Amino acid sequence: MGVQGLKSYIESSNRNYLRSWAFRDNRLIIDGCNLFYSLYFDCNLDQMHGGDYDAFEELIIQFFKNLAACDIRPYVVLDGGTDHTDKKLDTIMKRKQQKINVAYALSIGKIGRVLPMLVNKVFRQLLHKLKVPLVQCLEEADWEIAALAKEWNCPVLSNDSDFYIFNLRAGFLPITHFQWKNVSVDRRTNQKFIQVKYFTVGHFCESIKMNADLLPLFASISGNDYMKLPNIKGLEWEEYSVTGMKNARIDGLLKWLSQFPGPEEAISDLLKYIDNKEKAIVQEALLKGMEEYKLISGSLAQFFNSNAIPQIALTDPLQVLPKWTLKPLLEGRMSATIIDALLHQRVFLMSQVENFKLPCSSETSRPIRQVIYGLLSLREKQTADKQALKIFTGTSKSYVEEYGRQELMIRNQKVEAKQTRVMEELQLDTLWKEPHDVRLQVLLDTLGVSSTMLRGIPGALQLQMLATRYWLVNAQPQPCHVHLWGLLLGMVYGKLRSTPKTERDMPFRLKLQTGRRMIYLEEEAAHLYSQWQSCLTWSLNLNCLLCLPLSEPECARLYSGTLVHEVVRELRRGIALESLLMRGSSAEHLFKQLKDAIVSLVGEDFIKKMKTGLERRDAGKTQSGYKGQNQSIDDLSSWFEHLMNEDIDDNEDDDLDWNKRNSMAIRTRHKAKARNAYNPSKKYDRRCFDL
Repeated sequence: MGVQGLKSYIESSNRNYLRSWAFRDNRLIIDGCNLFYSLYFDCNLDQMHGGDYDAFEELIIQFFKNLAACDIRPYVVLDGGTDHTDKKLDTIMKRKQQKINVAYALSIGKIGRVLPMLVNKVFRQLLHKLKVPLVQCLEEADWEIAALAKEWNCPVLSNDSDFYIFNLRAGFLPITHFQWKNVSVDRRTNQKFIQVKYFTVGHFCESIKMNADLLPLFASISGNDYMKLPNIKGLEWEEYSVTGMKNARIDGLLKWLSQFPGPEEAISDLLKYIDNKEKAIVQEALLKGMEEYKLISGSLAQFFNSNAIPQIALTDPLQVLPKWTLKPLLEGRMSATIIDALLHQRVFLMSQVENFKLPCSSETSRPIRQVIYGLLSLREKQTADKQALKIFTGTSKSYVEEYGRQELMIRNQKVEAKQTRVMEELQLDTLWKEPHDVRLQVLLDTLGVSSTMLRGIPGALQLQMLATRYWLVNAQPQPCHVHLWGLLLGMVYGKLRSTPKTERDMPFRLKLQTGRRMIYLEEEAAHLYSQWQSCLTWSLNLNCLLCLPLSEPECARLYSGTLVHEVVRELRRGIALESLLMRGSSAEHLFKQLKDAIVSLVGEDFIKKMKTGLERRDAGKTQSGYKGQNQSIDDLSSWFEHLMNEDIDDNEDDDLDWNKRNSMAIRTRHKAKARNAYNPSKKYDRRCFDL
């Protein structure tokens, strides 16, 4: 949702619609998706090299540490699947195309914003570790966030312009004016606070002398992500605005509306300008649009207070979700992708910075997704009305529609759901009851390994090593030694840097280099590491759907894009691998452990046949990473856990905007190399399905 231009109109420096507030000692409902977008982009973290998740982790920790210092009690709400009515599908499609364009722009050194693939996962994992209350909605979160804020009478933190429309008595705090980095101290009380600016509908409407009930009509006429009314949008509202004013269209529409006592009178007058044939349609659309902003009691308070499953999750159309999946979905431990796959039979794949001359990097992980779809389709056996599920069927086959890219354009294709041999007797509704060995075998069959191959690999490393093995065997083009060693050294860095005392055991050469120099983008490395992240992401999703037969790794520790690309660059220059590690150090020991694990999974012959990749490559544009400082997690976790319990006990009676998106017209089109992205070679027709 969101009204285009409203944010800049309200936050314009020559207006006083936002007021200052020394914010402390209060509940705060946080729009989680807006928060991690803002934190990642506003702090200029790496996007070109696949993300610096370690630096992002430090930002998250510092953010919630500063909230704790000011006695602010956060409740984070994340988006889930897309709306079941599909009324926002056109907007989603346009945004996905924009993301492809921006990813391409970044790949050739231009400016843009692309969220790295694992940011959402890192964010959710860390909030669980910090014990920050978190809920992932089953559909979009805006309305539920607003309903909870109204019920608890506390403010909302977001950048979504729709929160300028919801009438929240406690106000709305735009993230752009939330000065969380600078904790201030009240000299009189010695209490810490964060300086913010806040918005209330009451103050705004009083300033422009307009009935607050007209704001939802304003949003409907303007056109948000749900409402598109070309005939109304074509009217010249600018004539009601002051000449030369910025955002004259918004200002003029507000001034026009302010002459009416209420929405009924405004709609009646507006319909005079609409063709008779369309009056009924427009009136109905406007009334439906206004309904989007009516707030009643939501379902989140119940979950936050008692961890109980909200009743809305048990009713149509969400009843397609097996009951056992509801808790991990609401807790944010399971990817919301399964909601879209089950409810819509549709999955949107993330756009990444990669080689756009090659097939989409997500092609490599498609066989993993096919098994996920196969597990989800097992519910058909128990469903009498298959049409209610809207599954694409041909004979006995089921399909999910995937939206990825072909060259520089968004493209969709039906992807067949597939099953491994052990899945033949399974059913989705009872999957969680299956023995551990059965669920593990589904994962192993999908990733192309046997249970004996896990022997000798520590449990904490198994899933990331299996995903890395899958990537090595299936990636196109095939990774070289420099790519593998760079990836493993990044894992070493991530593991050891989590404990300050091990700083001296870091790969010392990289410790000196990283942060001092802009890191070049090598297109081949970028594409391969995007493939690896996709393989890891979908391996994590499959592991979670199978109720965690393998322990889940901390994703923030697995990949640091600028460092990994720096390793590749150093190795390309002829630096010996051994010189990047201190002899006898913890780093060297861990690297050997990771290397031995990979060798045991793919075999020594496979490693020997890999190209070294030591030849020089042309360098591209540059991008710098961000390094923060290590922060303590344990004290913060305990504080939030205690404070949340105390707070609940004491109160028992009580587009996405994501800043400005870069949109650009890209005219250049490349011919796909080797094969078309949507007619892959038989290399991707995995034999594991016939096991």
